[in-house]
Amino acid sequence: MRIRITFVALAAVVSCVVAAPASASQNQVSGVQTPATITACPHPELGTFTMTGGLFGYWCEDTIDVTKDQVTPSGIELVHFSGTEHFTGCLDVDNDGTCTGDPTGTLFFTFSFTGQFDAATGNEIRGRCHHPIVGGTGDFTGATGVINFKDDVSNPAFVLSPYMGHVSF
Repeated sequence: MRIRITFVALAAVVSCVVAAPASASQNQVSGVQTPATITACPHPELGTFTMTGGLFGYWCEDTIDVTKDQVTPSGIELVHFSGTEHFTGCLDVDNDGTCTGDPTGTLFFTFSFTGQFDAATGNEIRGRCHHPIVGGTGDFTGATGVINFKDDVSNPAFVLSPYMGHVSF
């Protein structure tokens, strides 16, 4: 009985290894997204950002749908919105802050943002965002993965967004 269970377990592991595409590459990424003026974005009024770290390039908000915006009796504005975004640049695999020799292209995302703001000042108190990858071009064709952001609100005038996630292509 023990030999049969071991054989079945070994067969399951081997079938998983064989099923993985040989060209797939999963890459852990982390870095910081910073607000910036990016004229290459089709809707700069929605939001534009530079990306440093594992993703090097620029990030554009393409569509936004506000699904919740309410103010609590204590003066906290609760916000939830979703939409689409894209990143254009590279996966900075050699961590040199350039795209020379690195995989390049565009990644497309859907996203969901949840945040809290001080209703009196408009300053963000906390915010986080979840970005599943839904497609890509160039070296990112067929990409999958997810990027998560948690806003650093220590300077209300200039919110930074550290990110972590993975990109497979």
